Amino acid sequence: MTSPAMLEESRCWTVSGVRTAEEFFRAVSLLVPDATHVFLEGSPVPDIELILAGAADEAPYSAPAGTIWSWPRKNRRFSVRASRELFMQLSEAAASHAEPEICTHIHLYRGQEALVQWFDAFSDPLLVSRSVERERVESFTTAVGGVLADGSA
Repeated sequence: MTSPAMLEESRCWTVSGVRTAEEFFRAVSLLVPDATHVFLEGSPVPDIELILAGAADEAPYSAPAGTIWSWPRKNRRFSVRASRELFMQLSEAAASHAEPEICTHIHLYRGQEALVQWFDAFSDPLLVSRSVERERVESFTTAVGGVLADGSA
């Protein structure tokens, strides 16, 4: 992965109302089963860091940075391989952690193609590339109790 690809809201599906990491990670495979990379940014607690370390990817963090400035060493960036196992581990761990203890920004890619971009995860709407079929986005939205919008409005 070389250059960060940004999704443009006017060319994306937007999903709002996703409030818990547990629901998000449980359902994300419905949305992007072919994702290959996950980039997370934030200040995870030690047991979340262990999960991320187990899925660490040799690729450098190649998603757009969500935090330009933070208290020294507070926000960290993680490059991990996407897998159902990783998502299930994160969902299970999220049951006993507040969302900021997991991450604050999430990006999912298939190769170098940006599929999901979520700055300010669990508060702002997430953006989903139009390359993801609407039926997948609808299934995911239903599973997480969110609201789907057509970003081209």
